[in-house]
Amino acid sequence: MKFDTVIIGAGLAGVTAAIRLAEEGRRVGLVSAGRSSMHFHSGSLGLLDYDAGHSPTDDIEAAINGLPEPHPYRKIGAEAVVSRASEAAAILRRSGVKVSGSIRSNHKRISPLGVLRPAWLTLENVVTLDALKSLSRPHVAIISLAGFLDFYPRFIASSLGREGFKCEILSVDTPELRSLRASEAEMRSANIARVMSGEALDRFTDAVHVAVRSSDAAGLIIPAVINFDGDGEALRLRTAVGRPLFYAPTMGVSVPGITMHTRLLRHFISLGGCLLNGHRVSGADFAGDRLMAVYTDKLDDDELRADSFIFAAGSFFGRGINALPDSVVEPVLGLDTVAPADRGSWFDADLFGVQPIMTAGIATDSGFHALRSGSHIANLFVAGSALAGANSVREDSGAGVAMITALHVAEKIINNN
Repeated sequence: MKFDTVIIGAGLAGVTAAIRLAEEGRRVGLVSAGRSSMHFHSGSLGLLDYDAGHSPTDDIEAAINGLPEPHPYRKIGAEAVVSRASEAAAILRRSGVKVSGSIRSNHKRISPLGVLRPAWLTLENVVTLDALKSLSRPHVAIISLAGFLDFYPRFIASSLGREGFKCEILSVDTPELRSLRASEAEMRSANIARVMSGEALDRFTDAVHVAVRSSDAAGLIIPAVINFDGDGEALRLRTAVGRPLFYAPTMGVSVPGITMHTRLLRHFISLGGCLLNGHRVSGADFAGDRLMAVYTDKLDDDELRADSFIFAAGSFFGRGINALPDSVVEPVLGLDTVAPADRGSWFDADLFGVQPIMTAGIATDSGFHALRSGSHIANLFVAGSALAGANSVREDSGAGVAMITALHVAEKIINNN
């Protein structure tokens, strides 16, 4: 099969680049190994929520300029990052992913552990501090599901209490929840969302209505276990309870994350893109400084040829890179990597310290071309968490690095540079 561009990895970086190229009329093949890290995404995106000193970012351009030189944002430049961030938000909205937020000023969102953290963008209906402050009074009811262990209402109440909110925790139960609770493995947010429709949603809505009947809370917070895709179920529940209702992210597989990923992929396909789902790249052909084709484990001897390629297979979690006992490697294409020299320097004894191994990734030149045996590959770019230089966990920059670098390399391909 022949494409203009083949993208390896269909997470946030891969699908963002794919959409941008497809919008320009390019024939794009998007190779997806399966479940993306987006399926664990909370519904909020970070651009650079913490600066190099781990203080909350209040001046995005100054924070970018204060990052170490190898950071992908430094290669792009602060002004260009801000511009790309606007483009990223626009792509989300064109894909049907409704988000709120500002490049210049972070807002506060509730993490899956119930802690308030800064964020760049947050999915519509997912709870933020600004949304709660818009209520008629600072009083919220947090709805807990009996036996659901991936949601922490007491932590949420504690965090909001420090912001001046009165919080009460109310528990609900339904036959469907009791059935799922029979197996701990089944009592997960995505599984709950699968059964919360039709009569099951009616029973859940009735249970919530009964639970809050005697409460004078101005708004409700429930775990994000309602199907967001199409907003039908969420709108139905919100209308039935008759009060402002917000969803809080949960641990594990995330309904908001799955929703975002589904809508982005759907938009890519609507633009004429080709999604090769369930395919893992297994080999490649190089000729001089160019990548000519890649192979997948599902296509036998059929190759994917293209004029350009983007490697967006992720970091350790996505298996874009692997950690061996004494080194970090990219296991399929043989690309060069950047990592601390010896294993003893990979980690900081302080669990909440910098953790140098988190900046490991694929080596690139200033134009994000991948390096192989010290030489750049002219038509192979790298985007997202596969890149070396960013500590996305400490910076809370994972979504930003994914989308900004994806758009940056997509523009390079469009402009043939």
